[in-house]
Amino acid sequence: MCGKVLLADDHAVFREGLRLLMEARGFAAQVLEAGTAAEAGEVVTTTPDLALAVLDLFMPGMEGLTFLKDLRQKNPTLPIVLLTASEKRHDLRAAIDAGATGYIPKSFSISDILSALSSILDGEAFFPDEAMEAEEELPDGVRDVSLSPRQKEVLGLISRGHSNKEIARILDTALPTVKNHVANIFEKLGTSNRVAAVRLGRKMGLIADE
Repeated sequence: MCGKVLLADDHAVFREGLRLLMEARGFAAQVLEAGTAAEAGEVVTTTPDLALAVLDLFMPGMEGLTFLKDLRQKNPTLPIVLLTASEKRHDLRAAIDAGATGYIPKSFSISDILSALSSILDGEAFFPDEAMEAEEELPDGVRDVSLSPRQKEVLGLISRGHSNKEIARILDTALPTVKNHVANIFEKLGTSNRVAAVRLGRKMGLIADE
């Protein structure tokens, strides 16, 4: 579980639904909501212990990605993630240039969203890659992949949105050991991030669908 998370989206139903799921799964100690860019800016300014900011790309007052740059100046170390309906490459590239820590399409499942957010909280950046965009065919060399029982267990916990630290606690093992398992899973599956690994793992029957 991380600390305080800002969830900013002008669609109240989507925002509330994601907040309830994040709280139900113990993802965050507290989820702070905002429906406009101004409200989001106020939360960032008045909450110095904010652990993560999740923003919709198109909110009232956003003015493109200028707002993201403003937030980055207010809190240079805050992980800022765009959770958006846009899957356009130029929006993705613009977000990277503006200093976003991650870019997550809303078409992802809730587990994929939480997995991506967990990787960001573990200090990684997250941006969609080609393996996620073209998942109709399994990449060459992965059809006969064999994960150890422990690696399957780790992959299953990743699929439920747990961070490396949480996985280490659940499995009662050392954090470096978990990181090694994750790295080996990525290598065996030929993926570069958690969401791609989870999607491919489900497709190969290595983890159960929710």
